[in-house]
Amino acid sequence: MDSITFKRITPRESRIYDADGDHVGDVYRQDDILVPGQVFYVLHLFEDPRGPRRVHDRSRIRDVAQSLFDSHPLF
Repeated sequence: MDSITFKRITPRESRIYDADGDHVGDVYRQDDILVPGQVFYVLHLFEDPRGPRRVHDRSRIRDVAQSLFDSHPLF
């Protein structure tokens, strides 16, 4: 299992890097229009045919991103 890291680009966007330092995806913070005052996060790995993943709990972002990376069909 490779370790991933994050780098904040703006208050609403972070980049995901693999253990080699390659940019492999992004995380976006979005306002939840169905629950005013709440946010969710969209994780997207490049060239992932499964598409982006929505995460509501900020503390789960690293685990979900690592799981997506480990099971990515092209990485």
